Amino acid sequence: MRTDHKLWGMGENGLILAGVLISVIFWLLEASNHVIFFADSDMFEALFAPTWHELWMRLTVVVAFMAFAFIASRIVKARRRAEDAANRALTEVDQVFETAADGMRIVDREFRVLRANETFANLVGLPKSKIIGRRCHEVFWGDRCDTTGCPLTRVLNGDLDVEYDADKVRPDGTSVPCIVSATPFRQPDGTIVGIVEDFKDISERKRAERDQQESGERLRELTAHLQSIREEERSRIAREIHDELGQVLTALSLDVRWLHKRLPAEQGELQEKTRSMGELITTTVNSVSRICSELRPAILDDVGLSAAIEWQAGEFTSRTGIACNIQTEPPEIKLSEELSVAIFRIFQETLTNIVRHAQASEVDVHLRLTPRDFFMRVSDDGVGMEATGAQKMDSFGLLGVKERVRGFGGELALCTGDKGGACLDIVIPTPAIAAGNKEAPALAGHAA
Repeated sequence: MRTDHKLWGMGENGLILAGVLISVIFWLLEASNHVIFFADSDMFEALFAPTWHELWMRLTVVVAFMAFAFIASRIVKARRRAEDAANRALTEVDQVFETAADGMRIVDREFRVLRANETFANLVGLPKSKIIGRRCHEVFWGDRCDTTGCPLTRVLNGDLDVEYDADKVRPDGTSVPCIVSATPFRQPDGTIVGIVEDFKDISERKRAERDQQESGERLRELTAHLQSIREEERSRIAREIHDELGQVLTALSLDVRWLHKRLPAEQGELQEKTRSMGELITTTVNSVSRICSELRPAILDDVGLSAAIEWQAGEFTSRTGIACNIQTEPPEIKLSEELSVAIFRIFQETLTNIVRHAQASEVDVHLRLTPRDFFMRVSDDGVGMEATGAQKMDSFGLLGVKERVRGFGGELALCTGDKGGACLDIVIPTPAIAAGNKEAPALAGHAA
């Protein structure tokens, strides 16, 4: 574009000087013609004192020359300004294209690479000289390249913008996860002559997601391990309390009764003291039994989950006065020890939340075991989830419940129950139920 300026001489100022020079030359030639061909005046008179008719003709031509030179100079100046603006725009576009953080390439309608920036060359692992002119799927390809579902074909067929995730393959065989955006490359008249592709390398993001997922899995495994250790420790403590402290208290109760029976009738004060001691020991035995049950209900190990849930519901009703209705399908549900403990602890946590936040008068519990999954629903007639912030999924109690459920590959959902209160649904798939389950054969028979 700069060579066009040379065709115009010195630009706008040169055109004006050229106009002046041509006017002077024309004046000299016209004066010489009168002297040579008409001989009606000398050279001085022809130059500086022409006739009115001759003067008018010369001035008309000179003014025309000068006007042309002025207009041409303005045109050249405007054109140069436009060319400079276009060059600046092209330079800016080139700079943006070449320095873009994303890999970019432009392909024609035959999918041959017309241009590629340095980021794309580094992403592909090839110099630009080995990229330009080759078909796009020969340089950096994915599973949909050169097929009927090719995104570039969609752009050529009229889609304004196509964005998709894909694992692109380099010529050396390594895979690069990318977010690819393809847009039409148009001429000024709107005709699509090619496609502009933008490649965002998301390898780091994918790696971070994998690391986060692995970290989450390790945390869940650690949580499950800690919960298992805690349950084992609870069982051990419950056994020790029951076996050692319970036996001692029982023996002490028998000794106090023996002593009470052998006191003389006239020792009324001592008899009353031994009687109160016996009552205190009995109360202590009941407290020990209650503590052992809370640490590890023996009924959970002896007769299964259904009976343990019913026992816990009865304890809950007697302690709080809130009615608790239990429905189980089938009547007796037995799961693996680990899963039974998890469901029982989830049920305990749910009842605790109901007491703290729900302001309920009735709780409905539905347990169902099918060949496909185990389902538990606990709902109440309280104020509901919207009335209190305590039943959000990010509260600590529900986070623990959620982690327990996820540890078995299950799902947890909070919703509004039929009676207007909160409702908690838990679904555990059958593979998690049968894993390590001594009752798995019975479950398989039930499935049949």
